[in-house]
Amino acid sequence: MKILNESYFKLSNAMYHYKLTPIQLTVYGYLVCCAGQSGRCWPSMKTIAACCGCSKNAARGATDELVRRGFIRKVETFKDEPCGIVRQTNNTYYILELPDLPPRRETVYREGRNAPA
Repeated sequence: MKILNESYFKLSNAMYHYKLTPIQLTVYGYLVCCAGQSGRCWPSMKTIAACCGCSKNAARGATDELVRRGFIRKVETFKDEPCGIVRQTNNTYYILELPDLPPRRETVYREGRNAPA
């Protein structure tokens, strides 16, 4: 059975050391998938949210944090309408080289509320 033409993308194993939230990691993976080899894409916030299973506000917050932390660059894109009005269209997202890894700490698994730290 073919699923989406069996297209795949690579995501560095280092992504799990950046302490991204699940939504941030999902949004980043989606943008990498959309960008492909060109390294840029322009999905709408509505599309990002729908494909990542979150609200538009959560998707917007995730993209803002990814920009702040240096994973992506976001460029507002505008279009000139025939009637002379300029309106904003989908943002363009550029996938950047991964930032330096944070200092490595020992990973501690905690289960439940009362687990020892």
